[in-house]
Amino acid sequence: MNVTHKNIDELNAVLTVEIKEEDYKEKVETALANYRKNAAIPGFRKGKVPAGLVRKQYYKGMVIEEVNKALQDGVYKYLTEEKLDILGNPMPVEQTDIDWDNQKDFAFEFELGMTPNIDVTIPAKAKLVYNKVVADDKMINSYVEDVAKRYGKMITPEKAEEGDMFAGEFVEVDADGNAVEGGTTKEASFIGNSITDKKVLKSLVAAKVGDSIQFNVKKAFREGFNVAGTLGVTDAKLDASEGEFTFTLKNVSRMESAELNQELFDKVFGEGAVKDEKEFRAKLKEEAEKSFVGQSDSDFFHHAHHYFLDNIKFDLPEEFLKKWMRTAGEKPLSVEEVEEEFPKTLNGLRWQLIENRLIKENNLSVSQEELVDYTKQLIAAQMSQYGQVMPPEEMDGIAENVLKNKEEAQRINDQVYNQKLVQFFKDAFKVEYKEMSVDDFMKHQQEHQH
Repeated sequence: MNVTHKNIDELNAVLTVEIKEEDYKEKVETALANYRKNAAIPGFRKGKVPAGLVRKQYYKGMVIEEVNKALQDGVYKYLTEEKLDILGNPMPVEQTDIDWDNQKDFAFEFELGMTPNIDVTIPAKAKLVYNKVVADDKMINSYVEDVAKRYGKMITPEKAEEGDMFAGEFVEVDADGNAVEGGTTKEASFIGNSITDKKVLKSLVAAKVGDSIQFNVKKAFREGFNVAGTLGVTDAKLDASEGEFTFTLKNVSRMESAELNQELFDKVFGEGAVKDEKEFRAKLKEEAEKSFVGQSDSDFFHHAHHYFLDNIKFDLPEEFLKKWMRTAGEKPLSVEEVEEEFPKTLNGLRWQLIENRLIKENNLSVSQEELVDYTKQLIAAQMSQYGQVMPPEEMDGIAENVLKNKEEAQRINDQVYNQKLVQFFKDAFKVEYKEMSVDDFMKHQQEHQH
């Protein structure tokens, strides 16, 4: 087998694969012999089918199969050994003159789209803005209130308020208030301000334990509230009902916020770590700002992404890429569909090539140990949302199982690479750190979404 390639220009080439009879003949003969041993053809005992009959029926198909195998192996081996940096996959040139019945030697051609040479050098004076979220009093007050509430205690108030938790029994009724035979009955609880019907909410707040009020649950609760889940029914069953229920109040409870004292400070940050409310607020300010570091890093990465796309120009084999797009997916695309999608695809490919070159030239890599450590951090963060702490020995096993999923492992691998690129950008650019309030930062992100 002989494989060669010829450059048409800097971005396009043709790969030629010449396959001789000796490249596939022995494999075809072996395959025919093996098939003859096990062939079950009517009129012949197993293993006694005449060789000529087997050859007549199966030789051509086996030649096609072995030639295709040799072709694929030859192309892959050549691209690997010659280290050709190509875009997409080799595109076979259509041939209509192959005579599989009589031809012994074959020649195939493939179109290649070549990766351009890309200079990703960052000029010494290049600047990027890093938007850092700084917690203002409004944000800190919100954190203080949230922590005080989380470490507070549940009380039974003498008089109910809209934000209290109301517990009782729901019973499905008809328009006259009579229980529906076979209807839904469920003990449940909900927060009062999840109800937007002011009349119903007023009646609820005024109710005493044992009182019943009737209302339509499909209309009274705010949009998006999981009414079906609260009632323990499916969405379909709720949709099929009229939605009329009586609610008999059994209990009202309220989360009373903890006092801002040393006991609370010790519970939140450990004994003696915080000595007064000023230090407590300073710690919460630090935590609040840390919680936005990931979003600030993503925003900074976005700025770098735009810098490279705007400043690094290079040509791509566009006609080749359009042909490749038509057949690369599970479903073939029309010429019109390709033309519509092409600008977006081209932009994505440009960034992918720039990113790969940055990673390669700056020796950025992710080790298995880094991948495992990052996965454990993700698991720990998720568990902490539910107030749980996972023992180290269990964490290792969970991380290992997560990374067995190839798609999940690739997603996490990409995240770690992004972190490394963010750090590289911080080191390589002159970074202008700009402080923003959380409201201004969110507004900035909304304006730059695309």
